[in-house]
Order: sequence, then structure tokens, then C-alpha cells
Amino acid sequence: MRAPLAVIATLLLALPARTEDATPAAPGKRIAERAAADAAKLLPQRGPGGGEANPIKPGPSDFSEFRIEEPGCEKMTGYMSLPKGLDLSKKYALMFVFHGNGDRGKARVGVLSRITTERDPVIVIGVQYQELQPDGSGKMGLPTLAEPPEIIKGCRWLLDKTIKEQPVDTDRIFVGGFSWGTAWTSGWATDWWKNDPAGFPFRALFLYSSGGAGSKTTLPPVPTICTVGELETKEAGNYDVLPSVRHYSNVLANWGLPVLHHEIPKMGHDVNARCLQITRDVINDLGGPGALPYPPAGGAAAPQPEPLAFAKNEDRHVKEILAMLGDDRWPDAVARIAEIELDRKIPLAEKKAILAFRTEMQKVAQAELPRLDRLLADAAKTEAMPSPFQVRRQTALLEAYAKWPWAQKKQYAETLAKFGDDYPPAARERDREKAMRDAWALEQSGKRDEAKPLYEALAKREGEDGGASAWPAAAKYRLQWWFEGK
Repeated sequence: MRAPLAVIATLLLALPARTEDATPAAPGKRIAERAAADAAKLLPQRGPGGGEANPIKPGPSDFSEFRIEEPGCEKMTGYMSLPKGLDLSKKYALMFVFHGNGDRGKARVGVLSRITTERDPVIVIGVQYQELQPDGSGKMGLPTLAEPPEIIKGCRWLLDKTIKEQPVDTDRIFVGGFSWGTAWTSGWATDWWKNDPAGFPFRALFLYSSGGAGSKTTLPPVPTICTVGELETKEAGNYDVLPSVRHYSNVLANWGLPVLHHEIPKMGHDVNARCLQITRDVINDLGGPGALPYPPAGGAAAPQPEPLAFAKNEDRHVKEILAMLGDDRWPDAVARIAEIELDRKIPLAEKKAILAFRTEMQKVAQAELPRLDRLLADAAKTEAMPSPFQVRRQTALLEAYAKWPWAQKKQYAETLAKFGDDYPPAARERDREKAMRDAWALEQSGKRDEAKPLYEALAKREGEDGGASAWPAAAKYRLQWWFEGK
């Protein structure tokens, strides 16, 4: 299901010399500034992404089909996966996905619909733009159902219809494609960015199992997320996908465009659960509640957030607060409960559960503060790297309950203060992070020859502080997909 060679020819060119940054047109300034902020959040890349121990757990959705009512697109069909139970007073992310050559749009939307969660629901839409066989199956090389310009118009029709009829957050619209679908993805994005930068809708581009197309001056500045299987070689007999996607990702990095490159272990030409995890995580990070950390794999000692001792509760206000506490947003949770309590539009009967839960929260906080203090004090005694999640929770608890006597013990603040700038592991971690960011900045400025030695030196530090730092592993992974071609 790869793209025709004529479409991907630009991906096989040698790494070009860096040119001066193109200044975005004034109407696209807001998009460019948001893209820069998103890139700062996502980059430099920490590793291959996803995890074996974190299966996809999608929320429930309803599936619909539509006739594309754009002239010239009568043979096309649109599809939508709509998460169940959306709160129409809120807005939600949307993902538009293109199928591949010989692929089925219905199935591709079904696969990508698994990125939705109750925590961050995502509406997923797409079209069938290529003929199917009489039995409804796909076959490579069949004609398209409309001319390329009409296909894009049909996609725009479906996107506009969905935005009009569903609670779409227009600041969180994403587009992606599998195999040949990457050409449609990058083609639509570059055309829209060129002709209407102010109205450019896409927060990020997802390219699955093929590179994209475009040049430094035509590609939009938003993050591009590439996934490719480590087994993707000789697709359709003559196309070596893995080196091609590596090359494309390196080209984007050399141009200073934000790119994340993910090589998926044991995967061939596919979009598997790990690809979906990566997609979900990026969407969660860009305007959503933030990506959740992964459990350690293979016996690794990576720190993880510890679960809180709250029972499952179906009250809508309590569920809202539990979502905040899952990210250790204790001050926000306390403030939100106070807001609900004073809201006269909410009947008193509907407040009983959340007010009772406030008391439960306080009891948990009273138990957590001394427990976390002991753990952090033990780490300080041995000059070990503290768990960032323990530091995060203790900091949040002390802020949330600063006026309560049981949270004002002097030792709590004193213990946290030990992990300041002069704490030796913290100083080493700042140095490792700086090394990674310096290397990435050199690469982004086109100085690849200067960046590579910094990555190599940082990768050798993976044993420091018990291997608790993510930065040496990030440098090692960056070297894995380094492309030396000229």
C-alpha cells in the first residue's frame, strides 16, 4: 500500500544544504507561533515512543457513513467515528485520516478511532478516495474515485461538515495518512498552508509507513510525526520503506522543521497499537490533558506515578476532579470544588457527592504528605535521583493545602528544598538535558557534523545516577535513526 514512486520521488533526494528560514506570511503568524510552542513541548524527542505494557484502551464510539456532497465526489464515501457521551458544552480533538493504496477508508478510520479515550475523546473522520473491488476489498493500483483536486475538495467538505455539526475544538485538528495516504496528508497540508495560512487548521501531521512530500519553503511549520516498522523493507517488492522514512525525518530535522521519528519494533507495513499510542500521546500533549507516562518495561526502574486510593465514582463532578488528581493537579482540584460549591446553577442535590469527596480528598492528602516526605528524605540521604512524580505530588499537595495546619510542618518544605539547583543529581541532570538540547539545536541549525559528537558523548552517560535519566537514552535513540547519506 505504498505511494507510487512518482509521488515519493522527492523523499529519495540527498540531504540538501540548509537554506535561510522562511518567514511565515503575516496571516499565518498565530499558527507558526503555536507550532513553535508545540515543538518546544515535544522536542527534543525522548525515545521511540509508546510502550509494550500500555495497551490501547479506547472509549466507546458510534460509526457513521456519509455521501460526499461535493460536485465531482459523488462516488466517494465519508466515515466518522464519534465518541459516545460527548459533553456538548465542551470541544474535542479531531483526526482526519487518509487510507493507503489498496486500503479501505472505513477500516483506516476504524483503526485510528482507537486513539480516543474517556480522558481525551477524539473524533476521527476520513474518506474512501480509491475504487474498491466488487466484493468491497481493496486492491493496489485501482483508479481514484475522483480527480486529485476534487478528492481534496471532498475531504474539505467532510471536515467542514464535521466542524459545523459536532463539538470540534478547531485548535486541535490533526491529519494523517497511511502509506500512500502520507502523500495526500502532506499535499493537503502544504496546499492549505500556501493558499490560506491564516485558516490553516492542522496542529500536527502524522505520517504512517511512508515519508511526506514538500520542501522547506512549502511545508507548514507544525510538528510532523513519522512512524515506520523496523521490518519495513522491500514493500511491494522494490521499495525499502525504513531507510526512506529515516531519510525524510533527517531532512526535516536538517531543515529545522519539528519532526518526531518512531521506529516500531517487530512491525512491518502497518499502523499497530504502538503507533496508536504515539498518536494518542501527541494529541494528548497538544492542547489536551497531557500524555500519561508509561509503566517500566523489562524490569527497568523508571519512576512512575503512584495510584491514589480513591474508589471509582460515576458522579460527573467527582470524575472531573479525579481526572485532575490523576495528573496531580491538586490546587486546581481544590479550586474547582470551591467553584462548584458556589455555583447557584448547580442544584444542591447534585453537589452532595462532590462535597463528600472533598473530605475524602483531604484524608488522602493527610496520609500522602508524611509518606512522600519519608520517601524523599530517604532519597536525599543517599543523594539519589528522586522520583519526579513524588516531587510533583508533594509540591502540589503543599500548595493546595497551604492554609491547613496539618500541611504546615516545617520538615515538608525543608525536605523538598533539598532537591534544589545545588543537589548533585539535579545538577548532573541539568547538564545531561543541556547536552541533549544543545545537540538538537545544532542539528536544527543545519550543523549536523557538530551535533553528532554531542549525541555520542551523551549516550555514553546512560549509567549515571542508576540510569534514571532519560537524556542519554534519547541521544542513543537519535543516533539509531541518523542518516549519513549525501
